[in-house]
Amino acid sequence: MINRKNLRDVAKLMNTQPRYFKTLRALTLAGVLGGIGLSLASAASIDINPIKDNTLYEYVPADGDRSNALGDHFFAGETGMGLLRRGVLAFDIAGSVPAGSTITSVSLIAHMSMTASNTPRAIELHVLLADWGEGTSNAPDEEGQGAPATSNDATWRHRFFDTIFWTTQGGDFSGTLSASQSVGAIGDYTWTSAPMVADVQSWLDNPASNFGWLVLGDESDIATAKRFDTRESTSPPVLSIEYTSAPTPTPTPTPTVTPTPTPSGITLSAHGRRVQGRHTVDLTWSPVTSANIDIYRNGVVIATVPNTGSYKDFIGVRGGNARYTYKVCDAGTQNCSNEVTVRFGGPPL
Repeated sequence: MINRKNLRDVAKLMNTQPRYFKTLRALTLAGVLGGIGLSLASAASIDINPIKDNTLYEYVPADGDRSNALGDHFFAGETGMGLLRRGVLAFDIAGSVPAGSTITSVSLIAHMSMTASNTPRAIELHVLLADWGEGTSNAPDEEGQGAPATSNDATWRHRFFDTIFWTTQGGDFSGTLSASQSVGAIGDYTWTSAPMVADVQSWLDNPASNFGWLVLGDESDIATAKRFDTRESTSPPVLSIEYTSAPTPTPTPTPTVTPTPTPSGITLSAHGRRVQGRHTVDLTWSPVTSANIDIYRNGVVIATVPNTGSYKDFIGVRGGNARYTYKVCDAGTQNCSNEVTVRFGGPPL
């Protein structure tokens, strides 16, 4: 949990309004694997505050549309007067976590600062299915009644007051539960779950679908509402994300291509024999098309001779096993014959 006092003190030192202050911590563990074409993925974590939060106050015609864009608190549950309250909050995932990362853990910490009863109540997170706004409304006193909605405020009826409406009053949200936490007395509470990991991964991969979570309280009875602190307060909600960044491909050197000589049509044959016990190879080829010919043994030119169509290679090695590979080329060119291998001793080719 981020130390609330330290956050406030650092914000003052930076001359930054608390509503925009974010605390980020990143731990990068990275290495490079030589020769396998990938850099190691790095594990990291980050803590971020909401980019927006608000309360949807149940609509009462006599009171008009209410909101609390700039207040220090949001509410979830049912008031003592039997009116419903729902919180909404969103985080900038794509702007905080590198694209292509894999989310491994997510937890939300929020400070509950007022309650009518210490009786534990289930407070749920549900993915919001449509975007919503913050205007300039700022509720007075304990903020439980909200303030008159201003342009672009989220209200019980509106996504953006007073022109864009929710499909369903009270907010458009998924019926699937992302997380639930039992909230009793005043204090800090944490939500964490596998569905929250999936939510954040989805928002990272598809930023346009990131509308945040709706905070749904116990609406089964009166006086169940819980008040939580917002990003404008000195104890804002904190979303902790652990992730593994995508491996970085290591550039692969471009191979050097060696042109393959066009076959010249020269056909080479070779015959090995021993002369006084020494290795000797008789070479013959056709057709004879040039004045001189280069003789190659094992990839090295051993002689350049008049092109008579034959050559005797007195190697001089006595006894033992050996292997020699020959080709002939028109002198000074790559117009070459096939390769022929002659073996002395050992298994036959």
